[in-house]
Amino acid sequence: MDNKSKYPPIYWEEFSPTIINKYSLKETKKGEFHGPCLVCGGKDRFWIYKKNNGELGVNCRQCGDFKGIFDEMRVDGALPTLQEYERGDFKYEPKEDFKPIEPYHIRKGIELYKAKQIGSDIVVPIVDIKGKIVNQQTITPDGKKKFQTGAPVEGNFSVIGNQLEGLCYLSEGYATAASVYQSTKRPSVFCLNSGNLPKVAKLLQEARPECKFVVAADADDAGIKAAKETGLPYRVPREKGWDWNDVMLKHGTLAVQKELKRVKLPKPLFVPLGDLDFKAPEWLIDGMLEANTFSVCFGSPAAGKTFLVLDMALCVATGQAFHDKFVKQGTVFYIAGEGHNGFARRAAAWKKNKGISLDDVPFFKSSRSIIITEEESVNELIDTIDGMVEQFGEPELIVIDTLARSLGAADENSTQAMGAAIRAIDSVKDAYDCTVLAVHHTGHGNKDRSRGSSALLGAVDSEFKVEKWSEEAPVKIEVKFTKMKDAMIPEPMNFAHAQMDLVGSDGSETTSVALLKIDDSRPSKKSNDVDRKEQVLEAFKSFDEERVSRADLKRDCAEKYGESERTFNNVIQEMIGEIFLNEKVSRTNYLTLLGKD
Repeated sequence: MDNKSKYPPIYWEEFSPTIINKYSLKETKKGEFHGPCLVCGGKDRFWIYKKNNGELGVNCRQCGDFKGIFDEMRVDGALPTLQEYERGDFKYEPKEDFKPIEPYHIRKGIELYKAKQIGSDIVVPIVDIKGKIVNQQTITPDGKKKFQTGAPVEGNFSVIGNQLEGLCYLSEGYATAASVYQSTKRPSVFCLNSGNLPKVAKLLQEARPECKFVVAADADDAGIKAAKETGLPYRVPREKGWDWNDVMLKHGTLAVQKELKRVKLPKPLFVPLGDLDFKAPEWLIDGMLEANTFSVCFGSPAAGKTFLVLDMALCVATGQAFHDKFVKQGTVFYIAGEGHNGFARRAAAWKKNKGISLDDVPFFKSSRSIIITEEESVNELIDTIDGMVEQFGEPELIVIDTLARSLGAADENSTQAMGAAIRAIDSVKDAYDCTVLAVHHTGHGNKDRSRGSSALLGAVDSEFKVEKWSEEAPVKIEVKFTKMKDAMIPEPMNFAHAQMDLVGSDGSETTSVALLKIDDSRPSKKSNDVDRKEQVLEAFKSFDEERVSRADLKRDCAEKYGESERTFNNVIQEMIGEIFLNEKVSRTNYLTLLGKD
């Protein structure tokens, strides 16, 4: 038993990992690894531990034969023999940075689901499509994986969590599947590897057609390829090379849950009438802006769109009623890439008008535009918001001011480009179950619709127009809804500009505008021919060119006077007569004809 006379000290840091793995010892008490005694065989009577001086200690309650235990370890190769030591094959030098290798599931932050720990390894049972155990995977603390020799692998798997029903996830590795289950509480299938995942997906879809399967794929080439081969909806972590266990360890279970929630599940072609349900609209601003919808505010330049939308957004952020209309309070993200100084003045005017503080209000303005047709830009937006959600809560409202600027170089008249923008907006809206409100311009030829592809109007849940109808002080604007998908069209609202005197941060005096709701209504438009002809003449005289096309003239009239191009086309045609229907009008002949030379 005189080990010290023959052998140098046996340090815990040097040999405990080998001994623990060699004899499949299990840590049943912190710092103590238990198992059958190597000498007497007493079950769980033997254990190893770290002494105060850093050496490895052994104990057995049944035989107490420490020397015999050490001798058995040398015979088994868990410790060097005296001859090996004397030859210099082993050096007993403690490692200051040594950390015992933890079992795989501890390192991965997961529970053992249908698996068991044997020594420092974990063993996961593998079943076939009928539920029969046909194999097992052993995972060592350092992550090495091994199946039983000769046992089947292809098409087999392991289910983590509850039985397969409803929404179920498919993953490559055990830790990934366990992380998905811990995060979503939905059944998760461990498919063994990327090559086996499509085979398992096919078998499960045939055997369980009532389930909705989604692939929680790894963000590498093999993982994405396997996910695509299944033909199922899938989601990968945003960080290249990560799996969902990496996401859970770095960002937590909520991050995994939110990301996987963003997978678009295919909707069934038909739904039984009895399964359809309905509920009353949930309003962000009562009767005007519905929760979890896409809305557009449009108007001509300088019509007052931003004044109105900022008013609405600040009411949501503060919980302040929007001109006597109930508001659901929540966090607001306002995407506006320009006009920071002017924006701050408008907010200060709103603050002064309402008489409330904006300190600590969950309202955040972007420092630049977000190009919603670019995937990287949208991902940056979502990543940034995700990083703020824990502190400020998920957004109730996201404003895009303006939609044209957020389209970047994309053509707003292109159905394809507008479709891509709409899909991006939907992805942001669905990510947070929030309302997205976009500010846009009026059409070139028709002032009663928003500009660009008609795909936009088809996609929005509501649309309203802002139009200035009095230039005299106080300036007055009308807000008129042109679409409300699932509710009654609200009555038009009218507002007057109220000038607010402000003092800047540098002590300078300035002004801005707040909106006051008024009972006045916009006067009805005049439509007699004399008025229209005078307007056409005024517009014509403003052109510098010698010859002006009727197309340019009617477009200019429509933009200036807020009527359709068709209205002015009829007036122009009547004025110039059939002789000038070659689409080009001489200034001299035109003015002479009308007696206005």
